[in-house]
Amino acid sequence: MLTVNVYRLRDDLELPTYGTSLANCFDLSFQPTSASVKGYDKFNSPVEYSINEHGEISINPGDRLLIPTGLIFKIEQYLTVETYADVSREITPLQNYSIRLHPRSGLSLKRGLVLANSEGIVDVDYQEEVFVLLTNISEVSQTIKQGDRIAQAEIVCNEPVSFIVITKRPEKHSERGGGFGSTGV
Repeated sequence: MLTVNVYRLRDDLELPTYGTSLANCFDLSFQPTSASVKGYDKFNSPVEYSINEHGEISINPGDRLLIPTGLIFKIEQYLTVETYADVSREITPLQNYSIRLHPRSGLSLKRGLVLANSEGIVDVDYQEEVFVLLTNISEVSQTIKQGDRIAQAEIVCNEPVSFIVITKRPEKHSERGGGFGSTGV
């Protein structure tokens, strides 16, 4: 059984939720864990903005801010281990899993708030607070409030690979006639 343990940096923080019963991704929300948020402005200068008394932060056009979720995730698997005259449960971290953060389509369309890195990856060995790297691509300042859903996430099983150096250039095996952009717009 796959288990995702969630540590809340404060007891009152919201856990991730699914928008519908058939949703594949769960929503993460803005949960302030300090008095300010850090990032960079459109000129690549470091910025730090205070969170107001209502739990709100404004994201200016071009800003890239680390928005806190207040959550730390640990993906583990519980295995039943049977030994002579004893049955116990063993907890092991799952090395082939990660959490993938995606932009919320409504937030992107209606407000211009997207993930600055297109997709965030939380590796299984990352055991710190998860932040969402939001950027404002609109021309107006956008305000988010504590509890606003800022990203969606999914648990992904990753297949480890090994790389083998080959000495002969690969030959074409389809009708593709070129490289980057060769199949059209």
